[in-house]
Amino acid sequence: MNDLNFEEERIDFTPIILYMEYINLQYNHYLKENFKEITYGDSTYLMNIFYHENISQRELADLLFVSESNVAQIIKRLEKKDFIYRELDSNNKSKKVLKLTKKGKFTVFSLLKVIYEGETKFLDKYGEEDIKKFKLMLYDYSNIAAQP
Repeated sequence: MNDLNFEEERIDFTPIILYMEYINLQYNHYLKENFKEITYGDSTYLMNIFYHENISQRELADLLFVSESNVAQIIKRLEKKDFIYRELDSNNKSKKVLKLTKKGKFTVFSLLKVIYEGETKFLDKYGEEDIKKFKLMLYDYSNIAAQP
């Protein structure tokens, strides 16, 4: 992807969300080139199933701000590709939770490896305290942005 090449004074006036979108576009491009079986959207679902153990389809839909029918379609496709499976919740037999298969876990670990390698290159010039503060700021921003 080409450099953004904003003039320095424009950097201050560019919304954070635009930079985040550029990062997402670069990640999406990388996935297309290197992970033929999954899309950017698939990776989002797989990562959230990994990080939110025992999540249901409804909870996943709420988390990702999409309809339950949208989740159902993607879950069905990910099941066919053997990335995930559904299992009865041990605490609530009327609820099914989503789980990663071995293939799904391997894919998530592969994605995380690539993501952490990229982050390491980017964050190499910053101190541990700056990195922690930056991540906390992004976390706070993601929570504020999610509220109406």
